[in-house]
Amino acid sequence: MTALSLPLRRPSRRAARLLTEGWRTLYWGTMTALSALLIYNALPFFSFADDVPFLLEKGHLVQQPVWRIGFYLHVAGGVVCLLAALPLFSRTLLRRVPKVHRVLGYAYVISVLGLVVPAGLYMSLYAKGGFWGRFGFLAIGFTLLYTTWRGFERVRARDFVNHKAWMIRSYAMAASAISFRVFYLGLYALEIPNEYVLGIWMSFLVNAAVAECLISRRKGTRA
Repeated sequence: MTALSLPLRRPSRRAARLLTEGWRTLYWGTMTALSALLIYNALPFFSFADDVPFLLEKGHLVQQPVWRIGFYLHVAGGVVCLLAALPLFSRTLLRRVPKVHRVLGYAYVISVLGLVVPAGLYMSLYAKGGFWGRFGFLAIGFTLLYTTWRGFERVRARDFVNHKAWMIRSYAMAASAISFRVFYLGLYALEIPNEYVLGIWMSFLVNAAVAECLISRRKGTRA
């Protein structure tokens, strides 16, 4: 019975591995497509015209130079952040071309800490959704700041295990720009009240939970 049972374990392990790879491919493929869509939708902002829908709904804010500068810095930083982020999770890139990984890592950290977070925190003070909407964006911003800095500090200390864990958390917060739009549109289609504020907090909490699950799974795999 022992001899007969051994071959039965191999297909199950192979199937589990194929399933994991399939989910991984689906996840990163989806994130790549959504990131590309978000970047594409951001391109009209760089025409610097005032008749872009998002700017039209902001009314008098668009005429304030500080807000306008903060907006363009936030958008530009977000584009760099999203472009740099996804390749950083490629094991093949890290193994074969570590210098490219390093350059992309610096681009990600600089765009987040130098552009996305400072401008985003300022813009959060004028966000829709009242107190809870603004507080939600501030929570995402400060969490993105902290997790990105911790990831950068850990890699400088050559603590690569915790570096990756913190950068997973960082990307989860950066990707809230994507998940917020998905949740918001879904809630809007379902005619759920307060869909804007709910979308903000769902993107924050769900992304944070997914990040912790991924980190926990990696620890379990190493064990």
